[in-house]
Amino acid sequence: MPIAVLLITDRPEESQKLERLLSLWGPCDVVDLHRPARSGSVPKRLLVSDVDLSNRMAVEAVRAQIADSRLRGTPVLCLLRDQSPRLTIQANAIGASAVLPAGLPAKTLLEEIGRILDPLGHGPIQQHFIAASAGMAEMLSAAAEGRALPMAAIEGSIEAINRAADDPDLGAWLEMVWNHDDATYQHCLLVAGLAAAFARKLRFPEEARKLVTGAAVLHDIGKARVPLAILHKAGKLTAEELAIMREHPQMGYEMLLREAAFAREVVEATRSHHEYLDGTGYPQGLKAHEISDVVRMVTICDIYAALIERRPYKAPMTPQEAYSTLIGMGAKLDADLLRAFKPVVLPG
Repeated sequence: MPIAVLLITDRPEESQKLERLLSLWGPCDVVDLHRPARSGSVPKRLLVSDVDLSNRMAVEAVRAQIADSRLRGTPVLCLLRDQSPRLTIQANAIGASAVLPAGLPAKTLLEEIGRILDPLGHGPIQQHFIAASAGMAEMLSAAAEGRALPMAAIEGSIEAINRAADDPDLGAWLEMVWNHDDATYQHCLLVAGLAAAFARKLRFPEEARKLVTGAAVLHDIGKARVPLAILHKAGKLTAEELAIMREHPQMGYEMLLREAAFAREVVEATRSHHEYLDGTGYPQGLKAHEISDVVRMVTICDIYAALIERRPYKAPMTPQEAYSTLIGMGAKLDADLLRAFKPVVLPG
């Protein structure tokens, strides 16, 4: 049975970013106090209150929502918009295991949640994963809202992923990514982890590794402008929805061009990671000589990641099945790079 996180909020629109962050730890159920409902019988790993505790009725509503889980010893995190002594006492009175200010940077919040869930501490891979996830969250949030991309967060995410890839056990990274319940985050972290391991396997120097991993981190940034109803749809997209989804490479490309802060290969990867060497890809129908090696690597990782992703509506392929599918694509992919990719995903 899956173990979920429960987010209780009185501002559901503003809490969407928080919901996506919490999905790092598993499926995130949301209770809107303006439309109260029980969250179901799925065991909770963590309860998070993003509620104005100065409102007495809201306090009682939160207390009712967490009552059953508190009896089972589930930790409760209260995010306070006002850290006055009165509200801190109120949070403790309803059973908070920890109290933090609302609006913490993503990385700090994820690290604090990690300490609540694992008081004995994380291993290095999990620390890198938290840092990478936080950077990804800040990047996608800024892109969705039309703000300048957070360069420090992006660079921190790239560094964390490359350091995680220094560990030859790719499986540990994949297991943590598969736990992420947000499809976009899961996919981007999968592709970036695979690309980082691929560049390491090819013995790229550090700067070249940063370039490849950076291209993978940013390749789907255009999806930040695609409606969540389409991104998270469980099942086949309609023709209209598919047309909207297929706009994400061009949207990402234009976004990075406006920033004027990224290497040409990284910008190319946002627009061209769905191109194939035989000219049958999109959005431009590029052919072999028009597609850089960095883009070719990201494309291989992108397709492989999509095949092994764990989603409620889709059984993942095994590594062998996914690699065989890539081989079966023939002239669409770079055969030499595909051979070099094999020991990354099928070691031994």
